[in-house]
Amino acid sequence: MPDLQDEAKTYIESALGVKAHLTPMALRVPYTIRDSYKTYELRMPMGKSSVFNIMLLVSRDEVVYPGIVSLQKHIELVHKVTNQVVVYVCRSLTIQERRSLITHQVNFIQPRSQMFIPEIALDLRESFRLRREKSEVSALFPAAQAMLLSCLYAGKTYEAYFTTNALLGDLNYSRVTLSKAVEQLTSLEVITPAQSELHWKTYAFNGTPAEVFRKAKQYLRSPVRKRIGITRNTLPMATDVCLAGETALAKYTMLAEPKQAVWGMTKKVFNDMLALDAFEVIDSLDEIEEWVEIWAYPSLTERHYIADAASLYLSLEENPDERIQTALDELKQQVNWLA
Repeated sequence: MPDLQDEAKTYIESALGVKAHLTPMALRVPYTIRDSYKTYELRMPMGKSSVFNIMLLVSRDEVVYPGIVSLQKHIELVHKVTNQVVVYVCRSLTIQERRSLITHQVNFIQPRSQMFIPEIALDLRESFRLRREKSEVSALFPAAQAMLLSCLYAGKTYEAYFTTNALLGDLNYSRVTLSKAVEQLTSLEVITPAQSELHWKTYAFNGTPAEVFRKAKQYLRSPVRKRIGITRNTLPMATDVCLAGETALAKYTMLAEPKQAVWGMTKKVFNDMLALDAFEVIDSLDEIEEWVEIWAYPSLTERHYIADAASLYLSLEENPDERIQTALDELKQQVNWLA
């Protein structure tokens, strides 16, 4: 007959469809626990980049059940030492004993009969949810894109871990928007949950800045939502107004500046400027003097009021003009993770 711990491993593998790895663990626990149980760490892969660990508390006497009170004390002591999910393993449990374990929320495995580990169910549900969301994601939300690019500029990919507030940085988004951005970036495995000594959730980037950008590239989109022709009365250089399009690209590269300047701003800034009579919207192409691009988010850097390089690149990468494509190649060389 196979050892009880091997039976538990096989039972979990069969029930969950995963390949588990079993390792004996010597723990610094009271002798009463060492005499009553064998302890093993069971590692199970949950997706490509996460592993779920549990500590098996395998009964040495495969028939005798210690009782719910004693068992809870033993599990609590093992949990304090390992800080892992602890699962009681016993070959023989009556219906009443199993019902008592479930009522008291005690994890257990009775090979070939029943398994009760709510933490695994929650972890699997999260894993499947992220897989489903990944298949549904065709493009990052503008806020998620802005947060990701801001982190790349700030060098956060080199940090061992960071909180969601660090991901938000100086950007002015709500907690709901931040939460949705984290979900998207996590589902695409651009960031993953990371272990830290902090009491709240932390995350880490999966790779160097260049690797992160390449992984996210197919989900990044031009920040430009609309292009509007104007005649300008006066256009004050506020923090949320920047040079954009070919005008900005000419500032970064050897590209000749266009005859009609291009400005970038969000919809809110556009409406504020319009209310201040900074410019007039023109419908006739012959009368247009300059252009305004409505951006989904403001420029992510403040380099002399010029659109940030990565967002500018995304706004122009589909332009068929060979001069612009050549200038974009030059632009990419100026940001090491963009090249």
